[in-house]
Amino acid sequence: MTERLTVRVIDRVTRVQAAEWDALVPAADPFLRSAFLASVERSGAVGTAAGWAPGHVVVERAGKVVAALPTFLRTDSWGEYIFDHGWANAAHRAGIRYYPKLTSAVPFTPAAAGRVLGDPDHLPALVAGVEQVRLQAGASSHHVLFCSQAEATALAALGYTTRLGFQFHWEDEGFGDFDGFVGRLTSRRRKELLRERRQVREAGVEVRVHRGEDLSTGDWAAMHRFYRSTQHQHGQEGYLPERWWTEELPALPDTLVVLARRGGVPIAGALNFTRGTSLYGRYWGADEEVRGLHFEVCYHALVEWALQNGVKRVEAGAQGEHKLQRGFLPRLTYSAHRIADPRLHGAVTEFCGREAEAVRATVAEYMEHGPFSGGSAMRGEGA
Repeated sequence: MTERLTVRVIDRVTRVQAAEWDALVPAADPFLRSAFLASVERSGAVGTAAGWAPGHVVVERAGKVVAALPTFLRTDSWGEYIFDHGWANAAHRAGIRYYPKLTSAVPFTPAAAGRVLGDPDHLPALVAGVEQVRLQAGASSHHVLFCSQAEATALAALGYTTRLGFQFHWEDEGFGDFDGFVGRLTSRRRKELLRERRQVREAGVEVRVHRGEDLSTGDWAAMHRFYRSTQHQHGQEGYLPERWWTEELPALPDTLVVLARRGGVPIAGALNFTRGTSLYGRYWGADEEVRGLHFEVCYHALVEWALQNGVKRVEAGAQGEHKLQRGFLPRLTYSAHRIADPRLHGAVTEFCGREAEAVRATVAEYMEHGPFSGGSAMRGEGA
């Protein structure tokens, strides 16, 4: 006799034991693990006041969680990296309320990975649970951001519209070491990369990669300063409060920090997360400008570390075609969207179809002008 499934909604991830939750999370994903989600909840980065009210949907069998979909009730679209402000404006013009909405994603994190935790066969039950939440909250829609291609396909069968995007990722093509990687670049790109590294050395700056547990309190304070500096340059306050940087982040597993020092004093840094054979770049900042330093801290040092430590994939965040000439190639990303109002859903579906054609054409053009001599062997998902 098959055990009956039950669906419930939890208002914070710690409603489920960490070990039980983490057993559902893919091995290479540091962001959907209980520790990370709990850290942004406790720090106030996530919550009703922040416009990210947790409403995670879980499926249980005999009291044990067998599937989950991390979900948030949103009152805006900031920090999602799948931009739907145009949809919200169109809804407003049509007299359709767009907010609140439901979003299944990692807050402030455009990591391209799966979103359904546990057995994918339970996706229909999860979606049914999300629909109940939507109705109760009066939300307009449900958005699953940076899901896998397989999840997007499964969600399409449940009435969702697929949206394509792309990011620039580095993948190990059997380079062996950093010299092997550089040797595969075209002559022009190789000279540019080596010049950038030389500029940093000649400026008297030392760049090192550290595991998070090896950093001092002062180092973490510097990382928060760098983050604030970058946010202010863009006219933003930032999503992550000081408490997260100084209290929550130092205790998180899977952190990898690149620090640039001059005379032993940190002048720039980048926060990354790594688990399994994947590495994810997140936040960068600096106290001063040094030629080539951004590229060294955010790309070159990470690729070198990846090759030394068996990491096969580096995602350096959203956007940035400047990554192409430094060995990062365009990879398709996927999201899925279902809007209750049929008029708006139809318009969004039509838009996503046209946008997908443009995205594929752009990716193809980038691949034709890639940085590697003799082309690239990369044939990733959806490329």
